[in-house]
Amino acid sequence: MEWSWDDLPILLPLAFEAREWNAVYTAFYLAESTGSLVRILHVKTGDDEPERRAQYLDRLKDFSSNLKVTFKLEDVQSREPFPSISEIAESIVQKSEEFSCGSIVMSAHREDFFTELFGRISDRVARTAKCRVVLVETPKAGLQIPKNPSKILIPALEEELDPEPFILAGALTSSASVPNVEILVTKIVQLPPSVPLDAVNVPEIFRREEQEFSSAIGSYIQSLGRFLTPRILPVRRIGQDVATYATDLGVDMIILSSRKTGHRSLLPKNGYEIVSRAPCISLVVVARRTS
Repeated sequence: MEWSWDDLPILLPLAFEAREWNAVYTAFYLAESTGSLVRILHVKTGDDEPERRAQYLDRLKDFSSNLKVTFKLEDVQSREPFPSISEIAESIVQKSEEFSCGSIVMSAHREDFFTELFGRISDRVARTAKCRVVLVETPKAGLQIPKNPSKILIPALEEELDPEPFILAGALTSSASVPNVEILVTKIVQLPPSVPLDAVNVPEIFRREEQEFSSAIGSYIQSLGRFLTPRILPVRRIGQDVATYATDLGVDMIILSSRKTGHRSLLPKNGYEIVSRAPCISLVVVARRTS
């Protein structure tokens, strides 16, 4: 198993909006770690603002210079002045294939009910792209990844641990610009309503589970070359309890994984609840298509 991502180009779709900076942060730090070129893609629409674009590009140049990351910008003219969600998503996927990208990193936000029901641009891209997609989920307007994050949480929702969130966490913490980041790997154990939370530290089964989980994480530490802090978190309401846990620990970023499916929602119910209630930015790694 490869414990790093390749140096193929990273596609970063941008509309030059302030709320997309978390995706810029993620893509550029990932590129610094892998040595990848960042291909910025802008789908031109009828409401583009030249002044905002110029200011954004100046900020991008300063940021890329500090990290010694190279980027190239390409504009794509939409067919209509105000293109549909489907057209924008198709343009992004087509360009990812044209540029032979290894990953797409794109911003994702909470939208109105019908947009989320039928699929955001980011969801459509993640479902149809052949390459890996990292969705930078912002559950609340104004949330930003700190310049120097100190804690990253990887919730383990399945028995089998997916290496993708670990690889991404390792890449984002490999820079000398982001020192001393603690990566918390927490196994989420959902309890039945009849079991009181204050009793779960006593049963031997949880002690055994904690030992087995720590042993499994040990092999990941060796493969990744990063120290990981294993923990067990008994919960009753996964989304709410994980959000409280992340808040209490002062977590700056949550990373979890998803698989491409034919359903509108990329995340299972538990994953969606964590992302939507999170007190911080969440990165959802959608694996590349295997077929």
